[in-house]
Amino acid sequence: MDIYLHFTNQAKEAIAFYEEVFETEPAQIMTFGQMPQDEENPLDDRFKDLVLNANLKLNDTNVMISDSPEGMAPPIVVGNNVALVFNATTAEEATKIFNRLTEKGTILLPLEKTFWAKLYGMVKDQYGVMWHINLY
Repeated sequence: MDIYLHFTNQAKEAIAFYEEVFETEPAQIMTFGQMPQDEENPLDDRFKDLVLNANLKLNDTNVMISDSPEGMAPPIVVGNNVALVFNATTAEEATKIFNRLTEKGTILLPLEKTFWAKLYGMVKDQYGVMWHINLY
């Protein structure tokens, strides 16, 4: 299981802070500008340098970090900026876990293929816990 931290345009600043605090190796960072672009829906220049995803290794724990630009992700509210990440080993497992979490929860992003994963989805469960379900 991994940890995911969401920020409003402060991810790079937070990454630098955590790297210094925990004396870690530099995080692997991908910006919104580095992701495959959709010519029909071009990315706003304001978002190009924001963090799409970063992986900061703290001992044996992956702390993933991203910015959540307005209009591209659910709004950040202190308390919803931390999520648990479940890395499934099969499509069946990813689908089963995702569906169970959504039974009394809320789908934030449907479970579907992305450019970085075979399946990826976000859900807030019935207790308000945010989950990212991945199948790489």
